[in-house]
Amino acid sequence: MQRRLAALCLLFVLLMSTTALAVDFKTKPKLAFYPLVAKSVEAISFTESVSTRLFNNLERADFFEIVERKKVESALVQDAATITSMSQDALYTVANRAGFDVFIVGNVSRVDNAAVIDLQVIGSSSRNSYYAESFRTPEYELQSKLQEIAETIVAKVKGFNTAPPPVETRIDCPAGLTISGTSKSIKLKWAPSESPQVIGYAIMRSNSPNGSFVQIATTTQAKYTDDNLKLNDLFYYKVKAISKSGIECELTPALVGKTSLAPLPPIFIDIKSDLAGARLNWYSRPYSGSDRNQMTSGFQIYRKAADEDDYRMIAKVEAGTVTYLDGDMKNGVLYSYALTAFNPEKVESEFSSALEAKSAQAAGNIKASGGKRKVQLTWIPNDSKSVEGYRIYRSTLADQNFQRVEELRGRGANSYLDTGLEDGTTYWYRITAVLDGKSETPKSDAVSGTTRQRPAAPAGLTASDNEPRRVLLAWQQTGAPEDEIKGYHLYRATQESGEFTKIADIPYGKTTYTDDREKGSEKGVSKFASLLGDGTRPLADGATYYYRISAFNEVGSESLPSQTVSATTRSLLAAPRGLKATAGQAGRVTLNWESTPEFKEYEVYRGIVGQNEVTRLKTVKEPFYVDSAVDHGASYIYAIKGIDAHDIPSAITTSVTGSTKPRPVVPQGVTLKEQDGRKVIHWEPNPEKDVVRYVVYKKNFVGIFQKLQTVFGTEFVLDAAKGKQELRVAAEDSDGLESDKSEILTVEVK
Repeated sequence: MQRRLAALCLLFVLLMSTTALAVDFKTKPKLAFYPLVAKSVEAISFTESVSTRLFNNLERADFFEIVERKKVESALVQDAATITSMSQDALYTVANRAGFDVFIVGNVSRVDNAAVIDLQVIGSSSRNSYYAESFRTPEYELQSKLQEIAETIVAKVKGFNTAPPPVETRIDCPAGLTISGTSKSIKLKWAPSESPQVIGYAIMRSNSPNGSFVQIATTTQAKYTDDNLKLNDLFYYKVKAISKSGIECELTPALVGKTSLAPLPPIFIDIKSDLAGARLNWYSRPYSGSDRNQMTSGFQIYRKAADEDDYRMIAKVEAGTVTYLDGDMKNGVLYSYALTAFNPEKVESEFSSALEAKSAQAAGNIKASGGKRKVQLTWIPNDSKSVEGYRIYRSTLADQNFQRVEELRGRGANSYLDTGLEDGTTYWYRITAVLDGKSETPKSDAVSGTTRQRPAAPAGLTASDNEPRRVLLAWQQTGAPEDEIKGYHLYRATQESGEFTKIADIPYGKTTYTDDREKGSEKGVSKFASLLGDGTRPLADGATYYYRISAFNEVGSESLPSQTVSATTRSLLAAPRGLKATAGQAGRVTLNWESTPEFKEYEVYRGIVGQNEVTRLKTVKEPFYVDSAVDHGASYIYAIKGIDAHDIPSAITTSVTGSTKPRPVVPQGVTLKEQDGRKVIHWEPNPEKDVVRYVVYKKNFVGIFQKLQTVFGTEFVLDAAKGKQELRVAAEDSDGLESDKSEILTVEVK
């Protein structure tokens, strides 16, 4: 009665535990992981990392059928759109068309060295929102948080009830019932029902084939052992299947089972494990009688792993065999073995004592220790002479996707350094021993090593305002000694959300930097500024610059950037005031302006009237300048810049015009007259009021006009020399400016 009551209770528990399994999907739901969107430039670097980690965590949960990324991207490409440009309806359309049951969308940003992630998990056809959350977490906690999120997503989707399960009317019955007996038990086996709603089986027993069958047990497996029986007990058995909703199938036909004499179980001596597997050794118990039921015709070997409930027969050997090699062992799995003897009627003995064995490891004491983008593996070499080397397998998952990364030759190899790895990532390793150059042992137990996190970002970055064409930066030293920080990367941008460009590599130990150069872009720079010899120019006046700094170690691993700081350079100094230029001075233009205390010197610029361009002429220390490199009667434009103590020029002044005094015009009306028997050269007075004299030139024998005489009137008396003479006249003013010479006057004296 107690056995029947226990069986009924077990069936009730089975039925109740399955009623909560109705979910949205009959098979694994197809999950599409749409690309996460980086909401800021600084988030781009780890958005892909967030996607990969969450993807791997969901894959390990083994609840979803996760669609390959290429297929997801291909489905999106068909709409020639990006995630950021697609509406919610468009996302549903893509999912339904591609056959995705569930899809994930979201975005990633970064605030103060923390990840801010928005995620939503949506059913494509039902449009159910299974999960929606926005969370913020420090980067060092990101891995555990994403694992937690993956578990929550699976639980949410798994527990989201929709329509009730379909109502059953019938289920398939178990088939192929077989029965065998030992001296103390009767064993039943059958083919399981093919109905997916079947949750267990009821075992019915009777003393006669047509008698009343009573339920003696329930089980979820397709076998049952009726034990603790007496020798020569005989019973009839039937089996029926039971569904989740309580529907039962017809009972199987009755089969008889009987306990009977069987050989004694063998004496299980020991198990020895090596690279080839586990070798079992036993003794057969001697029997000298004539009862066939107690004669041994052979042995059956049974095995079960630690996570299995029942023994499974793995081999049958003939009588006289006392050893067996199990070469089909999974590496690192602990197996339990038991033996039975059977007689000519195939009746088995009871199980022997059980012994345990584990396959021999390819190498001993395997250890993995992480470092900076590397993992060091060490092990104790295998001393088997058949070992010729080792193969190293690696994965980012503990139990799958192991890929060979190296093969080491030589039995004595005992270490391997895996380099070029990602920061802050756990890698799993398994080792095999290479046998005879071809085969290899099962893989060893997995060991893991985690690479060091990227260095910590420098803290306390500051930038000074109002500096002349420069920004002074300072920060705090960062990194523990084991980080072996090699230096810092300094980045700059001209917009807070713009592209940051590396401008300097700074050695470790320095905590300040002066930024005073930028590439030769003219944006924000005075049109009078010029490139320096290295193709750079000073920072722009009154410009705002944004900065970030990161640390890097000896293997090039770079920290996340620091917080962003900004600084604005000093505005362009105002131009000197009161610039004036003279007009009408002979051979010079004099400039004057107001003296300004902040300027140590001044740059004088000059240009041609009408062209609106000036070039630097001279640098002076006083607030005036005399320009003597001028033409007579010419006009010029002038401008001034002040130069401060940092050698930085001010704004340029508004230009002023200065001009020089012109030379007198060429004397006109030069003629020869006869006066009182003399030959007199005469000309008209010049129009300039300050012309004080005239110069008469005579052509000499080599053809050059040479000064003959200076006169203070408008006529000149030739001497009585005979012959041909060629003469010209020029005017000279009070400042000594001389006009061009007049036309040639030819005189013949006979």
